[in-house]
Amino acid sequence: MVDLLDRTSSEPASYSPAPRASVDLPPVLDRDVRFGAAVYGSFLAASVIGVAYESGAGTQTMTASLLGSMLVFWAAHVWSEAVGERIRLGKAFRPRDMLSIARREWPLVEAAALPSILLGLAWAEAWSRETGAKLALAAALVQVVTWGFAAGRRAGGSPLTAAALAAGEGMLAVLLLAAERLVH
Repeated sequence: MVDLLDRTSSEPASYSPAPRASVDLPPVLDRDVRFGAAVYGSFLAASVIGVAYESGAGTQTMTASLLGSMLVFWAAHVWSEAVGERIRLGKAFRPRDMLSIARREWPLVEAAALPSILLGLAWAEAWSRETGAKLALAAALVQVVTWGFAAGRRAGGSPLTAAALAAGEGMLAVLLLAAERLVH
């Protein structure tokens, strides 16, 4: 564990290592990444796609809205985490900690990659606007379900237990999207 008061460390001020599993982790899981940012990004992507589609936006507007929204929300997450760390650490917060926070939050933007590609293909007229929106929305929801399955397996659950958790995560995402639709 990194001592947050030991500012000679190369780790960011907000570094808190994930608990170690009984086996060595693959490099992608051994980084300081917020997997929750990817889950939130997938949900946010589904929300933006749904709102843009229902408003009658064209494929170019839907694609730009998705990418733009993800970048704005990523910047807001980075900014708010940095403010929180500055409050918590005071003078111990270093400017380079901002880069660590930005990297840690980047999965929020990465979650929009596949949905953006699918909308972009509709923009390029590979398929219709409706098909592109449905595929992009489905991709975002599949990502949420996949993260739920990964969480179940990481917690030591059997494949069946993990599948049940994934189904629950998918249903929660759909319920949240329905609630979000009601308020818009």
